[in-house]
Amino acid sequence: MNTDQKMTVKIGNFGTLQIGHLSKMGKVSQVVEMGNDTRKKKNLSEIPQDEILRKQDLWEFIISRNTQITRKIKYGESPELKKGSIFSDYSLLKTFKTPEGKIKYNELMKQFPNLIKSKRGRNGGTWAELYILLKIASMLDKDLEVEIYRVFIEEKILLWRDLGGDFFKELNKLIDTLSDTKEKNNTGNYVSMATKVRTKLKILDTKGYNQKEHDSFVQENRAEWLKTLSFAISIGWIKTFEELTNSLEKLEVIGK
Repeated sequence: MNTDQKMTVKIGNFGTLQIGHLSKMGKVSQVVEMGNDTRKKKNLSEIPQDEILRKQDLWEFIISRNTQITRKIKYGESPELKKGSIFSDYSLLKTFKTPEGKIKYNELMKQFPNLIKSKRGRNGGTWAELYILLKIASMLDKDLEVEIYRVFIEEKILLWRDLGGDFFKELNKLIDTLSDTKEKNNTGNYVSMATKVRTKLKILDTKGYNQKEHDSFVQENRAEWLKTLSFAISIGWIKTFEELTNSLEKLEVIGK
């Protein structure tokens, strides 16, 4: 998928998190809310978002993450990555502190817009990259931190979302090559196939694949089915649109 679509991801029983499936930028306030709700249940005091964003430990982490990304862009995965200092420069923190020693996080954000930024409008608020969200979760509640790791790393939900979208585009191109759809306007067939996939996944009552119910189980099945059907068309096993729809019905759901 070329566009950074906002997904609403279910984080176990903690709540939901809005996050871009390409940028991996998610809403900080939602992580803070989930963390503080859990802290209250554990009879712990809440930690305001403002207080979290002023912590030097967080900004040292952000600077370190930025250093990692910068080095990777510059050197890639080559041995050159090992050259030079591996340590991050935290001197920037001295520049953005009040006379009382408090971090001016609103100013610091402007130095790392690819990692954390404040937005206005419909999707307003503070948004941060997944690494940063995990760091914030760790500062709030360890159970929440573990669950976010599980959803995004173990279940690979963003990867499956992206693959599924790409496979849909590829399948639509292949539909145009079938013997009974060649040189036709196949918009209706694209929609029909998408509906059949959604029906098979039992998510027909929602508008897309970015809803909180659409976990990695849904995303992985969609991606694998579309990949299989595209392969079958490309090698000539499926020759007509009817054969395509019949083949879809025979595919089995990958178990959780």
